[in-house]
Amino acid sequence: MRRISISTIAAGLALMFMMSCSNNSNPTNNNNTGGDTIPTANTAKLAVITTASDYSSTNFDIMLSDGYTVSSNLIDQLHSDLSVRAFGSDVYIIERLGRDNIIKYDTKSMGVLYQQNLGAGLNLHDIAVVSETKAYVSAYEDNGLIIFNPSAGTKTSAIDMSRFAAYAGTDSAEAVPFVSSLALYGNYLYAACQRLKVADGPWGPAPEPGDTSIIAVIDTRSDEIVAEIKLNRKNPASMSIFGDKMLVSSTGSWFDITSGGVEMIDLSSNTNLGIIAEGEAFGGNVSSAVFVSAERAYISVMQDDWTTGIVPFNPATGAIGAKIEGIGDGFGGLAYDGEKLYVGDRGYAEAGVAVIDPNTNTVERTVATGMPPSGLAVVSGKH
Repeated sequence: MRRISISTIAAGLALMFMMSCSNNSNPTNNNNTGGDTIPTANTAKLAVITTASDYSSTNFDIMLSDGYTVSSNLIDQLHSDLSVRAFGSDVYIIERLGRDNIIKYDTKSMGVLYQQNLGAGLNLHDIAVVSETKAYVSAYEDNGLIIFNPSAGTKTSAIDMSRFAAYAGTDSAEAVPFVSSLALYGNYLYAACQRLKVADGPWGPAPEPGDTSIIAVIDTRSDEIVAEIKLNRKNPASMSIFGDKMLVSSTGSWFDITSGGVEMIDLSSNTNLGIIAEGEAFGGNVSSAVFVSAERAYISVMQDDWTTGIVPFNPATGAIGAKIEGIGDGFGGLAYDGEKLYVGDRGYAEAGVAVIDPNTNTVERTVATGMPPSGLAVVSGKH
């Protein structure tokens, strides 16, 4: 397999555009456990990673949801390719290809607890924390799903994911399954295997949808792969859980909006209930998904002008609402704290965090951050 970095992919499509493919986009991937651990707004902080528009310099900020005050420049010299996740009062910053570090930040003491390198060339993508001593870290360019001790900051072992790297009916067999987004539900971990293939394009080699994408189901008690959920659409960009259902938004090919879509998974039986909305119905390439309630979700959509719009969506009926007005470029992430929806607005007019009332789908305010946001994560618990 030819190693592909974010900067290589972005050479032809602009860096912001293609980073959302691998960011899943997630920026704001909801790694909750069935929707019952979403924090309430009055006990939550919003952790914000902000990065310059050219992705050459990066800061870490924290915004309080109560009062919307921002503490900026809390960590300097961060990698330009990263993502942020939060579990309890802890924030995990994942520095991706080129650094492959996990940084743990404690929002109670307001300090870095460690910065741990997990190996070279892994291209770390996501983390899902099961307990104080156990977590999983996906490595986009490796066959091993890393088992990690989040208290000690050490890798303990790995799960062999190579069985998902085999292709059928494609002209390119890659050596890795491109494991990206992770989500937890009860005693099970869901790992999105994009199963891309690297093809030569006008700007060099880049990954494109290959074989059928799969959600691998892993029992966190035994670390055994216990099920495989095949997707109807390729290149899953985000997973988000509410109750016993999971939304999977798949981008497909960034060059073809008809190849993506949103599917619903029944987690009680690990059954794919099928496509509930086609990607082209959103008017662009779908990426991040935030599942707010049984009848409400939000989807990030890359539009023709390469800016990202935020579109309300009813998972129960498949109805797609009108794009939320007042957001210049919502590429900077999605997060929900139990009451408000937050969007990282990278629009040049007013870059910052847009605060949205889900009852009206209107922007209440945009809170300026030090630099345009690139990822958001809600931190639960009183501080």
